[in-house]
Amino acid sequence: MGYRGAIIMSIFGTIFMMVAVGLLTTSHSALLILPVLVLAAFLANLFRVRRSLSAIRQRTEQAGKVVMWSTIGEGVGIPVAINVVKNFGHPEWVLPAIALVVGLHFIPMAFAIPFKAFYALGAVLVAGSIIGMMLPQPIGAALSGLIAGAGLWVASVLATRRELNWASAAQSTG
Repeated sequence: MGYRGAIIMSIFGTIFMMVAVGLLTTSHSALLILPVLVLAAFLANLFRVRRSLSAIRQRTEQAGKVVMWSTIGEGVGIPVAINVVKNFGHPEWVLPAIALVVGLHFIPMAFAIPFKAFYALGAVLVAGSIIGMMLPQPIGAALSGLIAGAGLWVASVLATRRELNWASAAQSTG
């Protein structure tokens, strides 16, 4: 997980937030800068604590394979999900469908890494996706994006704190 994972989650959280805000406002809204500012704060914090996170734990070989296959599944699943919802005549469900695939990809990773927050993140993204598909559009899709973005941001913070705690414990025992 570590430093790189926290960066990836904060970036994707920002993308979900920007799309959601874009669905609720005009494409030229000043509100679109807010997710970028949050991302900048995340990245500034991550770069500030980077040295503490340099002693990143080595994943087991099995955990590495699970992360790899989950990520491959996500990469294949997102275009498939987009294609499915568009072919069923619901292009407004694209964002919730992406959130569903992203949420599902965290479940096996939560078990393999192990990082219990990924179970919660996966559940939140899947639930947000389902809710987003059930509500009137574009509110449903926007809500799904806001839930996914917030979930990814929270997971990024939790992952960073977890790694900092681990690095601190490693330094005190080493």
